Order: sequence, then C-alpha cells, then structure tokens
Amino acid sequence: MRKYSFKTFAGALIWAALLSFACDVSAKPKSEYGVPFLKGTGIVKMDKFAAEQVKAMKTGWNLGNTFDATNNIDRFSGQNAGVSSVTSWGMPEPKKEIFDALAKAGFKCVRIPVSWSNHICDKEYTIDPAWMAKVKRFVDYAIEDGLIVIINIHHDNSFTETGFKYGRGFYPSDKCYAESEKFVVRVWEQVCAQFKDYSENDLVFETLNEPRLRYYPHEWNFTNTCDKCKEAMNCINNLNQKAVDTIRSSGAANEKRLIMVPSIAAAPGAAIVKEFRLPDDSSRRLALSTHAYAPYSFAMQKNKDGGSSKFTGGHKAELEQMFKALNDKFISKGVPVVMGEYGATNKDNIADREEWIRCYVGGAKKYNICCVLWDNYSLKNPDESERFGFLNRNTCEWYFPTLIEEIMKVFE
Repeated sequence: MRKYSFKTFAGALIWAALLSFACDVSAKPKSEYGVPFLKGTGIVKMDKFAAEQVKAMKTGWNLGNTFDATNNIDRFSGQNAGVSSVTSWGMPEPKKEIFDALAKAGFKCVRIPVSWSNHICDKEYTIDPAWMAKVKRFVDYAIEDGLIVIINIHHDNSFTETGFKYGRGFYPSDKCYAESEKFVVRVWEQVCAQFKDYSENDLVFETLNEPRLRYYPHEWNFTNTCDKCKEAMNCINNLNQKAVDTIRSSGAANEKRLIMVPSIAAAPGAAIVKEFRLPDDSSRRLALSTHAYAPYSFAMQKNKDGGSSKFTGGHKAELEQMFKALNDKFISKGVPVVMGEYGATNKDNIADREEWIRCYVGGAKKYNICCVLWDNYSLKNPDESERFGFLNRNTCEWYFPTLIEEIMKVFE
C-alpha cells in the first residue's frame, strides 16, 4: 500500500482538461541506455469482454501482506525466502476458509498480491517451484469458491537505482531498464506457463504493483515538470508493454484474459496525464489499474498530522471528482478501470467509515469501477495510518461487519 494525497490529484485536474488524448504511437530515438520512447496515450476502445469481466468482478478484497510479504530477509539479497515467508509480516498461515468467508459475504473477486524477487533460484530469474506451487494452490482455492482472482508482480520495485543489479527486481529508470525488463519478462513467462490453461473468466493478471521512484521526492505523485518523473513514466510504459506482449505470446487462455496495467504508483492522477500510455494489445482486453486511499486526510492521514476522523461533504466531492476524471479519460472511451486497492484506516470512527464506504463504492459503481478492499490484518496498529484490518484470518469473521454490509448494499 502507499501514501499519496488525493489533494495532489485533485489539483492536477485543473490542468488535466488541457490534455490531448490523440494517440501517436511513433517511437522516438532510444535513450543512451537503449530505452525506447513511447509517445501517445494508447487509448483505444477495448473488446467488450474487458468491461464485462470488470463488471463480473463486482467488488473484491486483498489478501494483503501474505504472498507479498518480504521482511524475513533482504528481499534483494538473492536469497530464497521459502514458502514460510507468507507469515513474515505477522500474518497467520493462509487457509481456504478465508475464501469461503469472502464468497459468503458476497465478494466476487480476490486480489492475491505476490512478490517474486525473494523467491528466485538462479541468474535466469527461475522462480522457486515450491513458491509457485503454493501460489497456485491458493489461486485454486479461490476459484473453487467462485471468486475471480487477480495476481501480479507486487513488492519487487527496488529501493533505488544506486547499485541496481541482478536480484533487485525492477526500477523505473533508464539506467536500470535492461535488467528491469529481463526480470519482468522472465517472471511473466513463468507465471503464464503455470496458469495458461486457467479460464480467462477466472483469472486476471496485473502487470506491476505501484511502480515508482522509491524514496524519490515525487515517489507517489507524477510531476510533469520533473525530467526524472518523465523518464520513469516512459520506463513504466515500456515495462507494461513488455509484460502484455509476454502474456499474449504465451498462448492458450493468456491470449484472451484481462490484463490490468498501472501508471506511476498506480495513482489516479498519474494515469490521466499525457505521458502515460496504455500498452498496445492485440486482444484489446486491458483495464487501468489504480489505487486510491481517498480522500487522504480521512482514509490514511493521522489525525495528529492534520487528518480527520469525520467524513465531510468536501471529502465526498473529492471522490466524485476522482471517479469522474477516470471516467472522462478512460471509461467513456471504452477502457474499464479497477481500483485494485482502497480503504480507510480505523480511527474508531465506524459511522463515518460506513458513510465513506457508501460514497466510495457507490461512486465507483456509477462508472462500473470494481473496487478491491485492502486488508493488512492490522486492527490496532500503533501506526494509525496502517489500521486496515477487516477480516480476522483465524476465525474468518469480520471485525467490522457493518462495513462489509454497506459494500454489498451498493449492489442490491
């Protein structure tokens, strides 16, 4: 999950109306590191399956801090964390009953974030077979419960470009691009081989999770006056394209399944800028992947740092503006949107969070945006901004059942 302010996004809407959406796919000369410059928005109307699949996903839940957990080792050290790493962030061992509870509550999809860089066996980025098998087992559990599953490349974004080399996953800069591309392509080749025979109705791929300039001043918000941001955006455009090409060329159902693609940090504000482009896709089955813990002051910001426990009319207007901007740039032009992560941290403000849920999920549904709730199993984290616990994974009961009820009421 991430920490960026929707206020930055809202301000960006002032200039967003000035953007040109004309598509120019011509490639300019490569950078000194050989990175192609991709120009144009790449926005074309998707095949009807894309929108139908997003609608079928309805609303979802994230198995957060589990298969994406990394902190039992230096995940960029070349070590294999092993299958036990699913508990390294304090999670209980996952079990099938989690998916039973999701299906019973009315969820139609589950996002299973997966990190791969800490499960590599050799210089060719071969994924530990035991890790792949465990991922597969839980994908199967979810599908058995009738859930549509999203899997991705998650916490594999290196911390900096300094010293970037094999084993560091990816980093969106020209200097790091060649190794980053190799990592992304090799991971998707192996994931595709494992899941190519899974129906396109059951499984969705997401190219990258929140790709960004880690620990850079503009880590969470694209700034169009920053050359480093523009370089990063171009690298992300290229990595998305390589991922899509790899998935489609792997054959079988991978030629037809929905693929979610993000902009920088998966931020809505970074998706609507002219520098971001959707990949070319022969199947025209793409969806924009975005994340928004919004409005930030309510959903993530600590009260002592200026956050608010009250959900206000101003907050509602911010959400409406965000969804409208995504509709104007993508949905109205035939590109569906998935809000792959959202949530509001627990500030002991259940009534306000209920109102926020109604507004957030209701506002998204207006544009057929599927929202996937972030759950890090942390009910009373000392860090107020990280209290995104919703499902007790031991008892498979909901900590805040009325919040889940409010989500489902939107679809009645």
